[in-house]
Amino acid sequence: MQIRLTYALPALFLTGALWSQQAYCIQDWNCDVDDFMTKAIGIEEPWLENSGYLYAQASHSQPSSLTLSPELEGRFSDRIGMELDLPQFSANFPLGRNQSALGPAAAGIKFAALHDCNPGKGEATLVTFEVEGQYSPRKLSGAGNAISTQVMWAQLWYPWFTQGEAGYTQQVGDGITNGWFVNTSLGRAIQGIYAVQLEVEGDNQRVMANGQRGFEGYLMPQVAYHVSPKWLVAVGEQAARQEGIHQTNWSTWGMLEREF
Repeated sequence: MQIRLTYALPALFLTGALWSQQAYCIQDWNCDVDDFMTKAIGIEEPWLENSGYLYAQASHSQPSSLTLSPELEGRFSDRIGMELDLPQFSANFPLGRNQSALGPAAAGIKFAALHDCNPGKGEATLVTFEVEGQYSPRKLSGAGNAISTQVMWAQLWYPWFTQGEAGYTQQVGDGITNGWFVNTSLGRAIQGIYAVQLEVEGDNQRVMANGQRGFEGYLMPQVAYHVSPKWLVAVGEQAARQEGIHQTNWSTWGMLEREF
């Protein structure tokens, strides 16, 4: 399965904030789209921004385990940005010997090919390309090095919005399975401060017991709340399935975002 560390949740800012952007959102490249929409938990955002994220995952099958994943986003110019996924930390409680571990790190370069918005109509369209590399020290079993290329998109028709990503992961060494992935979502703003969304993901990066390639994916309903224009809190409930396994894996995701 593809190891991805970037997880967060689409939401919209206060309704008034959408229309207040008209003063400076005259030119497409100056339109700060994430003032009214943020990324989904499992979808890379197609806009460029300066922000930090902290994601937490708690598996229902292992209630004593917790995984934390920090991420940084940077904006160099109107068209170029970056993503840095710091090593995720996994722990089983109570903590003891061999009860915690660090995961791989990843970094990517983004190119914004299309960034168009019309705040007067509450509309925006974005398309961005990214190349991302993942590095895993040899001492980490089950993880490996990889390069992923993908295209991300977003469309806003206030109060509705949709976004997604699709790409391919190429292994560099052992521990990663080559394959494609696609993820998309549909969401709606509620009173400007809240947003609900349903995310759907699928990929063919599962290797089954017989050695054949299998499909896997998940559904994740999500809700987000903007504490302030700079802070966002989001929660999602993930139901994941894998080909060849007749059991649904449930986990709860949380996300905290801070814009800079």
